[in-house]
Amino acid sequence: MKEFIIALLVISFVICDQNAIFLNETYYPGFISVTEKSDLFYILFQSRSNPSTDPLVLWLNGGPGCSSLLGLFEENGPYKINDDATLRSNPFSWNSNANLIYVDQPVGTGYSHADARDLAKTEEQISNDFYSFLIQFFDKYPQYLGRVFYITGESYAGQYIPAISKKILEEKNPNINLKGIAIGNGWVDPYYQQPAYAEYAYVNHLINQTEYKKLSAQFSICQVFINYEAPYRLQEYFCEPPQEKIVGNNTFNIYNIKSPCIGTGCYDDQDNRIYQFLNKTDVQQLLGTQGRVWNACVDNVQNSLIKLSYRSSTQDLKAILNSGLKVLIYNGSLDYECNYIGNEKWLENLQWKNQIEYLKQQYSYVFKNHKIVGKEKNAGNLKFLIIFDAGHMVPMDQPEIALDMINSFIQQ
Repeated sequence: MKEFIIALLVISFVICDQNAIFLNETYYPGFISVTEKSDLFYILFQSRSNPSTDPLVLWLNGGPGCSSLLGLFEENGPYKINDDATLRSNPFSWNSNANLIYVDQPVGTGYSHADARDLAKTEEQISNDFYSFLIQFFDKYPQYLGRVFYITGESYAGQYIPAISKKILEEKNPNINLKGIAIGNGWVDPYYQQPAYAEYAYVNHLINQTEYKKLSAQFSICQVFINYEAPYRLQEYFCEPPQEKIVGNNTFNIYNIKSPCIGTGCYDDQDNRIYQFLNKTDVQQLLGTQGRVWNACVDNVQNSLIKLSYRSSTQDLKAILNSGLKVLIYNGSLDYECNYIGNEKWLENLQWKNQIEYLKQQYSYVFKNHKIVGKEKNAGNLKFLIIFDAGHMVPMDQPEIALDMINSFIQQ
């Protein structure tokens, strides 16, 4: 009884908001300190269905150094942002059947603050900071203690998610009931993903056969330096030129080869709308972020992690797969930057307990309303899914299919 009363008291001190600006969704914003001078900003949205029993799903964007609030407003959150910096409801939000939390991490990303000495330089530091965040988060929201928990994200989160998940497994904390991870268009293993740039560009007629052969030879040299874990500058020296030849000679959108590229980031108009909204005085008062400036991506966070650009997260993923946790790897077929060919390659070469079974599998088509929308293969606790007519941001390009995907994953 005493523990129950304490839990109720803790809950009563947690700020829960509903207001017209945020379209009366139930949300919990806040900061959690992970060092003496650095913190992580989060915003938690209550499930639209059964918040007391639905799973807890975490979403992380990549970069590194890019805010997870990009995913909130551009992809799978409860809202989309209008041209006048107001919100409209997203019917395909991932909080349809889950309690959904977005975290600006590593420290210094988005709304989060970082002391210069706390900027992460290793995935170990990132996972330690995030584990500290989780411990304090569950203390603050005890209703989620032991709740089924999934970690999801995209792009460079293909490095974050395996590191964080492995840390959780190692800690064996009974209060953190991690059941699985989902990585979309992930940057996981550059050894295989670097040469996939040439193959993907050739298959999609972005380069010709002669260019493909020359670039493939250059990427083979790049692989040697990645394999021997050469200093970052040497890896960059041999890996960047062939990549630049593909992108520099074309004007395609690297995140969706069938969409126009607007601005240096290809989605600058959307990023600017989010910037305007999150830096409005009334919005910051509601979020408790007064005195801070939100930015989509932060250079000093990225620069601090630059030496990890060619790091592989497959050792962490092997431990996760062998533990029995569910793993979903998904890709939009139109993404060049972290394309499906590169993900196919590292998955085929990943040595884990069900590798032989995975290699035997053939793709089967995925249907929605009698229409083929993708293809997938499964082995044990691993699923690889390719979603057609989607780019780097799958929930943005195919929101209904992405919602079906995550609902199926968390409800199995």
